[in-house]
Amino acid sequence: MEEKKFTLTPYEPSRLRRQILLAVFLSLGAIFLVFSLGSLRGVSVTEIDELLFRPTFLLLALSFVVMGWFVDGTRIFFTTRAWGKKIRFRDALAAALSTYFMSAITPSLTGGSPAQLFVLARSGLSWGEAGSLVVVCGILYQVGLLTLMVFSFALFGAAMNLRGILLGLLYSFAIFYSTIMFLLFFFLFRPQVLFRLVDWGIRFARRHFPRAKFSESVVRQWVENFFAEFREGFSILFLRKPQYLLWNIGCYVAYFLCTFSVAYFILRAFGLSYSYFRVVGAQIPLFFVFSFIPSPGASGGVELSIASVFRGFVGTYRLGSFVLLWRTATYYLPLLVGGVVFFRVLRGLSVNAHHEQAKPLKNHPLPPS
Repeated sequence: MEEKKFTLTPYEPSRLRRQILLAVFLSLGAIFLVFSLGSLRGVSVTEIDELLFRPTFLLLALSFVVMGWFVDGTRIFFTTRAWGKKIRFRDALAAALSTYFMSAITPSLTGGSPAQLFVLARSGLSWGEAGSLVVVCGILYQVGLLTLMVFSFALFGAAMNLRGILLGLLYSFAIFYSTIMFLLFFFLFRPQVLFRLVDWGIRFARRHFPRAKFSESVVRQWVENFFAEFREGFSILFLRKPQYLLWNIGCYVAYFLCTFSVAYFILRAFGLSYSYFRVVGAQIPLFFVFSFIPSPGASGGVELSIASVFRGFVGTYRLGSFVLLWRTATYYLPLLVGGVVFFRVLRGLSVNAHHEQAKPLKNHPLPPS
C-alpha cells in the first residue's frame, strides 16, 4: 500500500472572511467610542474644514506607508540569499503584505509569521529555511524596535509616554519574550526533547482523534527534516553570515520610521507642529505591547491605546479623527492590499493543485467499471 504524504492544510478563504469582519467590527467600534468621548458633532465640522487645507500631508502619510511595504519586501528579498536562494521581488513583497493581512485578523497578531512562512515556502524556500528566516527575523523585529527606542531616548531625549496598564503590558512583554527566547534556544540545543514532544503529540492524536488519517513515520520525518533545516538557518544567520542580521535590523529601523511617520504627518495635516522624534518616541513603546492585545489584529486595544497616548497631542475634540486617519493608513490599507495579495496566493495554489490532479487523469485514464 502506498504511504500517504504529509501535507499542510492551506488556509480556508471563508474562515478568513469571517475573521476580517470580526476584526473590522471591533476596530470601528473602538473608533466610534473615541469619537463619542470627544464630542462627535464638534469633530465632524471643525476637523474636516482643517483637513481640506492640508491634503498634502495626508498624501505624505500614505506614501510612507507604501514606502514601508517596499522596505520590508526588500529586506525579505535579500535575506533569502543567505541560503543561496533567489526569489522574485514580487514574491518577497507578497510575503510582507500577507504578513500584514494575517496579523490584522488574528488574535495578538499571531497569524503574520505563519502566513509569511507559507508564502516563502511557495516561492522557492524549503519549509525549514522559511521557518528559520521567519523566526530569526521575528526576533530581529523586536531588536530593531529596541534599537530605535534606545537611539530615540539617548540621542533625542524622546519621552516615553506610557503609564498604568500599558506600562504593565510592556513589562509583561519583556518577561514573555525572554521566556520564548529561552525555550527556542533550549530546543535548538536539545532537539531530543522536541522529538519526544512530537511522539507524544502523535500518540495523543491517535488516541483522541482516531478518524485522523496520517502516517506517523512521514510526520516524524517531516519534523526531523524541518528541524535540521531550521538549525542550519540559525547557523547561517548567527555564525556564518551575520551581515544579514545587521541588514535586517537596519531595514526594520527604516520600516518603523516609515510607520511612525504616519502619525507625524497626520498631526501636520491638523496644523499641529511637534518634534518628529517626540512623535516617534511616543509610539515605540506601544508597538511592544500591541502583540499582547488578544483581539483579532489587536483591534479595539490599538485604537484605545493610541488615543490615550496622542490625546495630549491633538486634544479631545480632534482625537477621533486622528485615530480614524491613523488606523486607516496603518491598518485598513494594509488589510485591504494584503488581503488581495494573500487571496491571490491561495487562488494560485488552488489552480496548481487542480492541474496536478488533472495530469494523471490525462495520462492514465480510469479503467472501465
